[in-house]
Amino acid sequence: MTHQFKKNTLFKAVIGLMSLGAFQIAYAENSNANVDNVESSQATTADSKVVSKEIHLDKTPSKSGGLTPANSQEAQDFYRQYYLTPSEIAESNPKDTYKDQLCSGMWVTPIGTDEQAPSDPTQATATISAESAYYNPNGTSVLEGDVQIDQQGRSIRAERLELDETQTYAKAQGKVQLAQGGIFSQSDEIVYNLKTQQGDLKDSYFISEAQQAHGYASEIRRTAPDVVILDHASYSTCTPSTSPAWHIQAKSIELNQTTGRGVTKDARLYIKNTPVLPVPYFNFPIDDRRTTGFLVPSFGYTNDGGLQLGVPYYLNLAPNYDMTVTPRYLNGRGIMAEGEFNYLTEDYGFGKIWGGYLPQDRGYDDQDRKDLHWEHFWKINDQWNSAIDYNYVSDEDYFTDLGNSPDSEDLVHQERTWVLNYANGIPGITAQLKVQDFQTLDESIDDVDRPYARLPQFIFHYAGGKYDGLEYGFYNDTAYFKKSIDDGSALESSGTRIYNQLYSRYNFRTPSAFVIPEISVRSINTFFDRDSKVDLGFDENESVEKSVAVPQFTLDTGLVFEKQGKFLQSLSPRLFYAYSPYQAQDGYPNFDSTQASVSYDRLFSPYRFYGHDRLEDNHFASLGLTYRLYDTIGLERLRASIGQSFYFADRKVRLDAENDPIATDDYSGPVMTFSSQLSNNIHVTSNTAFDADGENTFSNLSLNYADDVGQLYHLGYVYRNDLAELRQQAYQQVVGSFVQPIHNNWRLMGHVQYDIDNDLTREILLGLNYESCCWGVSVYARRYYNDLDDPTDENTSAKKAIMAEFSLKGLGGLSGKLASLLEDRVIGFDHVNQTWTQR
Repeated sequence: MTHQFKKNTLFKAVIGLMSLGAFQIAYAENSNANVDNVESSQATTADSKVVSKEIHLDKTPSKSGGLTPANSQEAQDFYRQYYLTPSEIAESNPKDTYKDQLCSGMWVTPIGTDEQAPSDPTQATATISAESAYYNPNGTSVLEGDVQIDQQGRSIRAERLELDETQTYAKAQGKVQLAQGGIFSQSDEIVYNLKTQQGDLKDSYFISEAQQAHGYASEIRRTAPDVVILDHASYSTCTPSTSPAWHIQAKSIELNQTTGRGVTKDARLYIKNTPVLPVPYFNFPIDDRRTTGFLVPSFGYTNDGGLQLGVPYYLNLAPNYDMTVTPRYLNGRGIMAEGEFNYLTEDYGFGKIWGGYLPQDRGYDDQDRKDLHWEHFWKINDQWNSAIDYNYVSDEDYFTDLGNSPDSEDLVHQERTWVLNYANGIPGITAQLKVQDFQTLDESIDDVDRPYARLPQFIFHYAGGKYDGLEYGFYNDTAYFKKSIDDGSALESSGTRIYNQLYSRYNFRTPSAFVIPEISVRSINTFFDRDSKVDLGFDENESVEKSVAVPQFTLDTGLVFEKQGKFLQSLSPRLFYAYSPYQAQDGYPNFDSTQASVSYDRLFSPYRFYGHDRLEDNHFASLGLTYRLYDTIGLERLRASIGQSFYFADRKVRLDAENDPIATDDYSGPVMTFSSQLSNNIHVTSNTAFDADGENTFSNLSLNYADDVGQLYHLGYVYRNDLAELRQQAYQQVVGSFVQPIHNNWRLMGHVQYDIDNDLTREILLGLNYESCCWGVSVYARRYYNDLDDPTDENTSAKKAIMAEFSLKGLGGLSGKLASLLEDRVIGFDHVNQTWTQR
C-alpha cells in the first residue's frame, strides 16, 4: 500500500540546489589539481532549448551588504534575465501559441530539466576557464576573473574561487551562479566543506524551471549531509514582481532528507504584500515518504455553509497502515471531523475506511450529519478473491451539502455488499458468492418499492469451446431474496429463485459473413416464504414451489460489403431470428427483473427483460442494416443503422399479469442509430425508436464540440413517450453545457438541465474560473434540485448556492468542486479540463 503526497516544489528545488553546490565545488577541486584542465578561453553556457536567449554571468558588481529579498527591485532585475514574457516567446517562435498557455510567461534556466548530469560527478570531464589561475599545492589555490566550470548537465560561475591547501574548504565569491537540471541560483558567496558536505550560501536567489517557481533566502546552510536550513526565505510561483499575487515568507525552514520532513518557524502567507495567514510552526513532508504531519489546507465559501476551512493531518501509524484526520470548519454549520484510514494486511488484503461527522448542523435543523464507508479487497490466491463495499449516510442531502470525497456517490440506494469470486482455476469455470443489501436514503419511498436484499446469491458459469467454432456452456444463478416491509405498504414477498441455462452455439465467421445458430434450455425454480404465498393468493400452509422450463433457438447472421475508394465504406445487413414457446408464469414473483429499454442492439436479442424472473416467449425476426464510413487514417467518421422486428406470435409473458398488457403488435416500429465524428473536434450521436403505429417512443441527441485550447460546447436532448407495456414514463429534457475561454487564463463555465414536460429548470450552473501557474480561483452560482428531490411537488423548492474556491499553485487549495460538478454532467469535460490545466 502506498499513500501519495505531492512533492513540495520549493524544498525539492532547495535540496537540489545544495546538492548541486556540493558536486560542482567538489569537482572543481579535482579539476584544479590538474593544471592541464584549465583553459584560457571562456566556456559558453547552454542556450535554452525553448528560445534563443543567451544566459550568461551577470558581471555587474555585487551590492555591498548582499542581495535584497525577492520582491525588491534588485531581485526583479535578476529574475527578469531568466523569465520570458509571452511577447518575447512570440518574437523567438512566431508560430508558437504560448499566449494561450496556462502560465503568463516562463522561466528559462541555463541547463534545462531534460539535461541529466552524471550520478557520480567525479567520473565526468570538466572544462574550467578563468582569466587567471594560481595553483599552490602547499597553500590556497585561486581561480579569478569570470570563473567557469562546466561538465555534463552542471555549471558553476563565479568571480573568484578558492581552495585551501588541504583541498577541503572551498569558497566562491562574486555573484556565484549554480545550474543543474532546471534549477538555477545566484548567491553572493558560497563556503563549503567538501568532506563533511556542510556549508553556507549567502543571499541566494533560486529558480526552479520545472515548477515555474522562484525564491530567496538570506542564507542557506547545510549543517549536515542531509539537513538544510533556510533563513529568512521566500517562495512563489507567480510572475516575478515587486508585488506578486502571493508568496510565503518564513524566518526559518529546516529540511531533513533523512526523516523526509520539513519544519517552518514564524511563516506567513502574503497576498500581494499583505500578510493574511500566520503559521508560527508547521511540520510537513518534503518527499513522497509517509510521515506524520500536516498536509495542505483546503478552503472555500458557499452561501449556505459560509466560509469553509479544512486542515488535514496525516498519521503514519505503521508501515502497513496510516490515517488522515481532517477537522473542517463550516461557518454556517459548525465544526466537522472527517477521517480516512488505509491499511494493508500481510495475508488478508487491503482496504480503507472513511467518513465524516458533523454534530447539530445549524443549517439542517440541528440534526447530526454523518457518513461511513468501507472498501476491502483480498486476493486470496490466483483463483480466489473477495471484496467488501459498505456505505452508510445519515440523510439524502449529505453529499450535496457536505460531500468532500470523490469516492462517495450521491445514490438513492447505498450499497452494502460482500462478494467471493472464483476464476482462473478449472478451465472455463467462474463463480461468485454474494451477500447484498441497500440503505435507501429517500425516506418517502415505500418499503415495497425498495430493492431486495440477496441473502445470499450464488452465480456459476462454465464456458467451453472456441470463439470461431463450437461453443457451449452452463449458467446458474441461485439467490434468496429478502425484503422487510415495516411500513405496511405490502406483505413481505421473499423467497428463493434458481435460474439455469444450458446452451450451445456454433460460430461461423469470415471477413465477409457470419452465421451463429444457438440452442438453449432455460429453467426457473421458485420457492416462496409465508408472506409471499399469501401475497400471491396461496394458503399460508400450502407448500408452494413453482417451476418452468423453456427451450430456445436463435439464429444470428449477417454479411459485410466493402467498397474501397478515397474512403473505405461498408454495408452490413443483418438477420436475427428467435423462437421459444410460451409457458405461463403469471403466479411467479418478481425479485429483480425489469423491462429492457428499446434500442437498436435489443432488436437482435431474445431477452425482453433484465433479470431472471421470467422466461420469454419468442417467435420473431429482426432485420437491420448498418453503414460505416472510414477516412484515410482509419477513423470511423460515420455510422448509421436502421432495424425493425417482425413478430409471428403475441408476447404473453409479462412481469405483472394484472397491469401489463399482452403485446399483440405484428411488428415493431423502426429503430435508428447514428453517430459521426464530423471532425477531430465535433462528435454527434443520435438514437430514435418508433412503435408499430409510427409514434415516436424514444429519441436522444448529443452534439459535442471540443478543441485543443479548452473550448467545449455540449447540447443534449432526451425524449421518452409514456408506454405502459414497457413501464416507460414520459420524460423530455434538454441539457446544454459550455466551457469558453474568454481572456488569457479566464474562462466561463455553464450547465443547464431543463425539464420540458414540467416546464422547470432542474439545474442551472454558471461559473467563472481562472487558472495560472501562480494561483487559481472559481466563483460560481448554482440553482438545482437534488436527484432525490421531486421538483413537481409544490412543497419542494430548489436549492441555491454561491460558491468560491481559491488555490495557490505550488501550495495547494480546494480540490475543485466546480470541475467535479461539470465532470459528472458534461461528456468530454474531463479531457478538455486536463488539456486546459496542462497546456
